[in-house]
Amino acid sequence: MNQRILWTAIAILVILLGAGGYAYYRLGRGGSSTESAAAVPPPLATSTPQTQEITEGERLYQSTAFHFSLIFPDNLVATEYKEQGGALTASFQDPNTSEGFEVYVTPFSGAQIDEARFKLDEPSGTYLQPTEVVIDNVTATMFYGFNPIMGDTREVWFVHGGYLYEVATYKQLDTWLGGIMQTWKFI
Repeated sequence: MNQRILWTAIAILVILLGAGGYAYYRLGRGGSSTESAAAVPPPLATSTPQTQEITEGERLYQSTAFHFSLIFPDNLVATEYKEQGGALTASFQDPNTSEGFEVYVTPFSGAQIDEARFKLDEPSGTYLQPTEVVIDNVTATMFYGFNPIMGDTREVWFVHGGYLYEVATYKQLDTWLGGIMQTWKFI
């Protein structure tokens, strides 16, 4: 039994390191994809937010500081990373699989995401099949992206209330993420 616990702990550690590495890569503002990970500042703080069970199999996540909520499957563990510049990364990961997604939120003074901002946040420059969608009455852009840690991604970016929201998951979880994004509410 102790060996099973050890392997479970190792699997959880690998998943958390992968999610953290992806967050550090994505949050290396102004850096290029060829810079070393040591050049990317670590998060200011990490915490496990309080979530509320709303129905069997679903939990409610709320960020009053960043004015949004969403409903996510209860097999995912929510973790918040406070970032430089008043930003936040909220990661939602299944500790037993690679299923998960993250929400990156940062203060943003613009009304639209321009090419310069896109290149800053998406160093790979991959922006395939952009599609306009609506998230709680706000126009958003959904597209396929890429990063060296996750590989192909599905992303949804939008601006609301002085914040830029970037939601990302693995490409193969596209439909799954779509269901979660339908629960998004600005609060």
